[in-house]
Amino acid sequence: MSCEANNLQISDLFGQLKDDPSGHAYTVVPIPGHDDAYLGIDSASRPCFFVRAAEKSMGPPLRTTHVSLRLGQEYRVASPKGPARSARLHALICETADEADVETFIVLVEAFLSRYKKERIDEKVLTAFFGSMARLFSIGPSDDLRTERQGLWGELFLMSHVNGFVFWAPFWHSETTRKFDFSCRNKRVEVKSTVGTERVHQFSHRQIYELEGEEIMIASLLLRKDDAGLSLRKLIQEARAALQGTEHYFKLEQSVRQAGMETTEENGPSYDSREAEKELAWYRATEAPHFQIPEPPGVSQTHYRVDLSTAPKVGSEGLSGWLGQWTSPPLVPRSS
Repeated sequence: MSCEANNLQISDLFGQLKDDPSGHAYTVVPIPGHDDAYLGIDSASRPCFFVRAAEKSMGPPLRTTHVSLRLGQEYRVASPKGPARSARLHALICETADEADVETFIVLVEAFLSRYKKERIDEKVLTAFFGSMARLFSIGPSDDLRTERQGLWGELFLMSHVNGFVFWAPFWHSETTRKFDFSCRNKRVEVKSTVGTERVHQFSHRQIYELEGEEIMIASLLLRKDDAGLSLRKLIQEARAALQGTEHYFKLEQSVRQAGMETTEENGPSYDSREAEKELAWYRATEAPHFQIPEPPGVSQTHYRVDLSTAPKVGSEGLSGWLGQWTSPPLVPRSS
């Protein structure tokens, strides 16, 4: 098996390993473009990521039900059809054969390697990666996949069509219990989508009620289902390509897992992208119908439907100026 092409993806290497195992405990191949890094499979065809280690580690292995990290241990490994040999390696091993988890493991290793193309991969880096991976695997799919997938389609579509994924990624929510989709200092953007012609959305009171000094903008999408339209799978692929190698990649994968979109066999919903772009409208929360008082003591988690058809839209010039402030440093008052 040839691994000469540097553009060979980790998923391709994994597929080749499964088709051509060595018969030993671990079958490994070098990863093109990365010195001392190897992709492998165990006897159950689960993926493993190995990095050559200089010294033996005395620390205990780290393990969850999905992934384990063993530092500086001796392993018997073999290339396809080759003899087994001993090597001291750091090993990050996928502990589950679940198809969705295996695909997530492969995607994350590929993203990790794209970020560390020239940097040395040491114990500290691998331990941090293991921690991020373990936290990601702890996220399960939403109880309402239809709503979750439509919401993710709207967020990724906005990112793609307004300033691009790289612009929005630093401001994207990094937790699954977020109140707003995007936040920058005192500015917030909440993306709402609905299928149909009526611009009516569900809001929590906090999403539309501004605190003192806060500015909330609503991005409203009217969607039309189209089997031949832009799928959620396609948007995820575009986002992965744009964010690979960045520190924000895990935000995307968290959302992918919550939407139950880990496997490539799941395309998710498809909508008419031209219609969505035409019907994308922006509104200031202060000008949208809502209760203009805070929730009274003893009342929380208030939700209601808001019809934005009577609210004035924000023009392109006003929106551009407002978003331009997201990447500008905040004004610091001069000291007297």
